[in-house]
Amino acid sequence: MSVICALKLGCNMLGRTSVTCNVYTAARSFFSGAYKTITEKSNSHCSASFWPSLRASAASRHFCTTPKSIMSSLRQDASSVATVAVAQMTSVGCQETNFATCRRLAMEAKDLGCCMLFLPECCSFIGLDQRETVAAGQPLDGSAMARFRDLARSTNIWLSLGGFQETGPDPEHIYNTHVVLDGQGQIVASYRKVHLFNVEVHNGPVLMEARSTAPGTELAICNSPAGRLGLTVCYDLRFPEMYQRLTFERGAEVLLVPSAFTRATGKAHWELLLRARAVETQCFVIAAAQAERHNEKRESYGHSLIIDPWGDIIGRLEDPHATGIAVAKLDFQRMRSIRERMPIESHRQQGRKCLGWN
Repeated sequence: MSVICALKLGCNMLGRTSVTCNVYTAARSFFSGAYKTITEKSNSHCSASFWPSLRASAASRHFCTTPKSIMSSLRQDASSVATVAVAQMTSVGCQETNFATCRRLAMEAKDLGCCMLFLPECCSFIGLDQRETVAAGQPLDGSAMARFRDLARSTNIWLSLGGFQETGPDPEHIYNTHVVLDGQGQIVASYRKVHLFNVEVHNGPVLMEARSTAPGTELAICNSPAGRLGLTVCYDLRFPEMYQRLTFERGAEVLLVPSAFTRATGKAHWELLLRARAVETQCFVIAAAQAERHNEKRESYGHSLIIDPWGDIIGRLEDPHATGIAVAKLDFQRMRSIRERMPIESHRQQGRKCLGWN
């Protein structure tokens, strides 16, 4: 068993993306199955947000190999297993209709004992054209988001809104924003999609997202009852370095890929890319998907999935095109075992040295 190289304590700070906190080194003891920590204070620069109530404990350890790693197995309840739900839906050009679907799925997730529900990209709206998309944009403190905040509060489960039309930098553009809400309806994290889908799909549509959407510029990560979440959106999936940064530099345990893949690209690459991201980072991957025909111009692939760090699919809908949820348990002890037996993070460092990336 490798020695624990660092254990991050809660910094009693909320809403900060960069805080300086104390990191304590720790050693593991096997007497009576207990853990014992030996602390040595040092200074470390931590890029993360923390809740005041987070406590250092044996269950919140993260095994690492370099001082730059973010030690972050800090689930809110320090549990080694989290029950979660991934959603699938067919959004249309009516926000009230879409919200009613999201509400029904959230109630189902609550009744099944899930701590968090992951909704797909465009869960609030899919319009006929770019003009309608821009017109649907609202600030994150607007009425559309307020309904989702109320939903999280009333169900007392966390929500991942995979792609919300946030008011953009100018009248012609929005941001495609992934928002995480906690069980009290507070915004814990938001991520503006970086890689925009400007593609002429082979045997498919021509989609130019940049005509109506401005790109984001920052990565986003947060702690949750479902693990430490790395936020992405759809087309980001094709850029593996983003997921490696989220994992090896920010400490992600669960990578989120809410999407509205086209039928052509989904059939060719969806499952392939999702399983690759899980295997190469040794993270869980949760991919909520839009499905079926939204209007006469647009159709999505569906096939929402939950994948474990070994690349096995542990959650999927029986009907890959239906509206509904799939439930799975995220076993973080299995994740730690996989990482310990095949320490990709430390092996990656040698490769980076060879390539001159350090």
